[in-house]
Amino acid sequence: VHGQTGGRSAPTVWNSGFSSAQFWDGRAVSLEEQAKGPVTNPIEMGMGELEEAMNRVRDIPGYKAYFEKAFGTDNPMTVENAAKAVAAYERTLITPNSAYDRYVKGDKKALSEQQLRGMNSFASVGCTACHSGAAFNGPAMSPGSGFFMKFPTFTDNDYVKQYNLTEDTGRFTVTKNDADKHMWKVPTVRNAALTAPYFHNGSVATLDEAVRVMAKVQLNQDLTDGQVADIVAFLSALTGEFPEQSMPHLPPTPGRSIIK
Repeated sequence: VHGQTGGRSAPTVWNSGFSSAQFWDGRAVSLEEQAKGPVTNPIEMGMGELEEAMNRVRDIPGYKAYFEKAFGTDNPMTVENAAKAVAAYERTLITPNSAYDRYVKGDKKALSEQQLRGMNSFASVGCTACHSGAAFNGPAMSPGSGFFMKFPTFTDNDYVKQYNLTEDTGRFTVTKNDADKHMWKVPTVRNAALTAPYFHNGSVATLDEAVRVMAKVQLNQDLTDGQVADIVAFLSALTGEFPEQSMPHLPPTPGRSIIK
């Protein structure tokens, strides 16, 4: 907003309902809490307070019927209910039936030979130490707990400085606990082929470079070009089917602006 840019790359909203904590630093324990964050963030929507934003919604007569239908007629137009509505929508943004999903369900032709090599390399190199589970974002955790890993783990390499990987201290900015310095929520790698740029600061532009960097700074391994290509091919097999969405007709405010 107002030409400002933040220091972190926006996490994907796709499959975010499968994450037990939200934002890179895990500061939101639920999608409902996450939905409130951007509204008052000075870099994003820049509103002074949540009620100020909600008053604009209240000022649009057509929204009242929608809120009453969803939440009843007893004061339905609240910040909490608006956050619930956004979170409910976000939970529909799932991308099933990737080539990988079809493969593990029994379609052994769903993956190419290169993707199969990449799947095996993804495991043998050590990527699954973090990127495991159905969403490839770690083990199932209780809501709000999050699954965090230190990044970068190995700092004696050129990538750390080249991509400025240690300037932001991650979860420490929330907890102020020294043990949380450079701890980050493990992101999903589903649809990773479509979600460039990569890492918390968006510093890496391509997926193949992201694979090389991760192998070095997390596992202290130098991958061959062939290994990188194979893993990239496997990650592409995690691209799912996106739900069809009809654009809604938003309630109008004929002849006036709600921005005062």
